[in-house]
Amino acid sequence: MSPYSLARGLCALFALAACSTPPSPSVDAATPDAAVDVVDVVDAPPPEDAAPWRCPRARPAVPATVPRCNGSAALCDRRFDQVAYATTHNAMASEERAFASPNQRFSITRQLRDGVRGLMLDVHPWRDEAWLCHGTCLAGAQRHVEGLCEVAQFLDANPTDVVTLIYESYVPGAAVVADLRAVGLDEDAFTQGAGDAWPTLGELVRGRRRLVVLTDRDDDAAPWYMNVWRYAQENPYAAATPAGLTCAQNRGRSTNALFILNHFLTAPLASPELAAMVNGAAALTDHARRCEQERMRMANFVTVDFYDIGDALAVVTALNAR
Repeated sequence: MSPYSLARGLCALFALAACSTPPSPSVDAATPDAAVDVVDVVDAPPPEDAAPWRCPRARPAVPATVPRCNGSAALCDRRFDQVAYATTHNAMASEERAFASPNQRFSITRQLRDGVRGLMLDVHPWRDEAWLCHGTCLAGAQRHVEGLCEVAQFLDANPTDVVTLIYESYVPGAAVVADLRAVGLDEDAFTQGAGDAWPTLGELVRGRRRLVVLTDRDDDAAPWYMNVWRYAQENPYAAATPAGLTCAQNRGRSTNALFILNHFLTAPLASPELAAMVNGAAALTDHARRCEQERMRMANFVTVDFYDIGDALAVVTALNAR
């Protein structure tokens, strides 16, 4: 039995929360700036290996020259909001990490190595810590600090790349910020001033601020922990068929500089079969171009399930080649 058939069986037998529409609010399902009640999913003792996390870092020196940014010389001179980023929906929920209902095949580390530069992450309270889960931690979980360590080590190994985290948070912002600080990512995080133009990727690289952190909750926890809906806007996220992939205004102000292009199907779960229907070059390029015309914004965060199926990475490269 495939993991996707198993997930559907679990839905039918046990009605796991991960098998239904995520609770509101969230990066997938909330209204802007709504409050979130924090409720532990399960009161379970921590595992024996739940010692304080240690993340070995090897910070690179500031490059004397920046030959390329996110793999391209041309992108170094473009502002952050003038660049497209391959983005994974529910990035933590991977088959490789044994999630019961995955949205991706591979771990965060593999996603980044393959060219993903935006990660949508759900963080929940569990075992007295913040964990990366989707709906319920019983259906799959990774310690938040462990996932962050994967991001930190990628940045260390790739000193000219810029990465964005987009949080759907069910824990206090202070807990998320504490984990980011625990792995040293606060030293990599960029703070965007209100009303300021975004810097270029080259400026972020030279300034050693190559991480942009956006959240839907408690953005006052740190200056660089920024409310996603003050900076970004999006199209609807709940499409069940290709015809449902529209460009209509959803969350975020229409004047916000960043645009999140939700391009994935949920019917009722994500699956490779659904991803194959919409991740091809023609479908994805058409959606991105239509939204660019309708919303007067380029698709910055091209967000997909199962990014390795179809042409998502190639489409993002083409969007950046203009």
